[in-house]
Amino acid sequence: MKTCAVICLLAAITTTSGSPLKTRNNQVEITFIGAANAQFTQSFPSDGTVASIGNPLSISHISSNTAGIQCTFNGIDHSVTTVTGAELVDVGPPQTQVSASCHAIGSSPTPQSPVVHPNNDVQVTFIGAANAQFTQLFPTNGGSVQITNPLSISHIVSDQAGVTCVFNGIDHSVTTISGTQLVDVGPPQTQVSGSCRM
Repeated sequence: MKTCAVICLLAAITTTSGSPLKTRNNQVEITFIGAANAQFTQSFPSDGTVASIGNPLSISHISSNTAGIQCTFNGIDHSVTTVTGAELVDVGPPQTQVSASCHAIGSSPTPQSPVVHPNNDVQVTFIGAANAQFTQLFPTNGGSVQITNPLSISHIVSDQAGVTCVFNGIDHSVTTISGTQLVDVGPPQTQVSGSCRM
């Protein structure tokens, strides 16, 4: 009888703890764990919005205590890690995480409204090593714009759907971005010019 009481009590606790415990104001709390148990926690919206991660710590594991939510994380060296519900997931290979999005399991992420900048410009983020980055606006008329920041770039992110941008690197790389996406620059290098067209 005591065994049944203990099992029934544990079942009741498990059932009630299956609800999202860490969602507050539609935010999901995620813990990023690196070497020697160094870690940090960041909250993400649970509506599918892509959010930046600004901490440069190289991450080995990502943990969520929230049931019913799925999150996808993008690493600086191209890893894509998905955490479904309350679980601890390995990142392979360990690396700095640069962005994430979370949404309820069984629902699609909410499509984001297009971002509108002055003069219909496109905001482009250039990301280098250790999440060093800068942002620059480009007109959508196809005109070439000089990029003067000397940072060596590994990834380029656009915030505008329906726009195609082409970026030229100092070592002759040509990187094309169509719509809202993160694209790798290969090999990483300083970007010298870019143009965007609707």
